[in-house]
Amino acid sequence: MENSTDAARSGSWSRSSANRRGPWRRRLAVLALLLGAVLAYQAWRTVSYAESLMPPPSADIAIVLGARSAGPEPLPVFRERIEYATRLYSEGKVRKILFTGAPGDPPQALVARDYALARGVPEDAMLLETRSRITIENLRYAKELLPNPDESVLIVSDPLHLRRAMRMAQDVGLNAIPAAVPQTRVRGFWSRTKMTLRESAAYVKYWILRRL
Repeated sequence: MENSTDAARSGSWSRSSANRRGPWRRRLAVLALLLGAVLAYQAWRTVSYAESLMPPPSADIAIVLGARSAGPEPLPVFRERIEYATRLYSEGKVRKILFTGAPGDPPQALVARDYALARGVPEDAMLLETRSRITIENLRYAKELLPNPDESVLIVSDPLHLRRAMRMAQDVGLNAIPAAVPQTRVRGFWSRTKMTLRESAAYVKYWILRRL
């Protein structure tokens, strides 16, 4: 008799536990679906923005957003940003180039300066920002170095990065225009998908944090 009572209690507890878990599982499933929908929408917006970008007009200064380097050498993504900025300068599209980025030894901004110097950009045509570690800091600290806070700037980066970067540039008060690197290293389906998802998640994170 005792055994049957214990079994009944055990069965009752299991059913109760399952009933309690049920609503939480449903909520988690709904939350996962909502999150997936938000990311899918943001991915579509990011790709659409990247595909809509046109060659930039002239501006006062090009701000090159930092990216990874290996010692004194810029890695491919960063190198293409630097090369595009030097091209804008040589074509007379900008009067100066402002390189950003602190990480690395030497810092990214110094790596970019040396690379641009070797390609004919005079040192007095460059400004260096060596404190920033993330995109919002690139832009915030770059603004502090502008000779005139109202100067027009080209934000030089990869097409898929520029939607988030431009949102941040507007938030810090820059008179900014996107300047997408035309020959980005982010090619191929998987590379583009990975960067699109990363940028979409980063955009959502930034949108949430700026409202807290």
